[in-house]
Amino acid sequence: MLVGLYGGTFDPVHTGHTHAALAVKRALELAEVRMVLAARPGHRGAPAENTAHRWQMLCLACDQHPGLVADDMELQRSGTSFTIDTVMAVRESANAVVPCWILGQDAFATLPIWYRWQSLLDFCNLIVVERPGDTRQEPEAVQSLCHTHEVQTFDPGRVGQIYRLNIAMKEVSATAIRSDIAAGKAVEHLLAPPVYAYIRQHRLYVNTENAI
Repeated sequence: MLVGLYGGTFDPVHTGHTHAALAVKRALELAEVRMVLAARPGHRGAPAENTAHRWQMLCLACDQHPGLVADDMELQRSGTSFTIDTVMAVRESANAVVPCWILGQDAFATLPIWYRWQSLLDFCNLIVVERPGDTRQEPEAVQSLCHTHEVQTFDPGRVGQIYRLNIAMKEVSATAIRSDIAAGKAVEHLLAPPVYAYIRQHRLYVNTENAI
């Protein structure tokens, strides 16, 4: 069974996240995409909002889309949230599950700073979502990994593959959303309605001068 795993701080989860997850699900005919909340990310700064709020927003967003599942496995573990631990746990939970870790081309280029990044392909496939027109240069270490593992035809029965999908993505940024909320700008078109309502209810990301 092919299962997508899409990790992130989801701070907040927005339409760009859900669009990407659903696009990959359709393209690869995945059974589901588990939206894995990173509780304590290892290679980026601390989230702006606490884990409880980010988890509630993720659940609300996934409830809007059959096939997307909010996953709290990293919340249940202590310590830093490392991708390698997550894919190992999924792979070892059932031999029939083939995990596919979904990431954007920008994140893929940072792979060498990930914890035990060279072992990831022992437990999953890496599905790289390319943005049309993105010509960024990948580091030599990533290029070397691609030389060994990148495939042009995806095999749903095994792990160890790097497979690129060129999909028209929504240009939405969680950083920009937080900034716009703090400035009192409209953001409801970038969020699922229940997520937007939750942010308003709890006054998330606002400052003392402006409010949504």
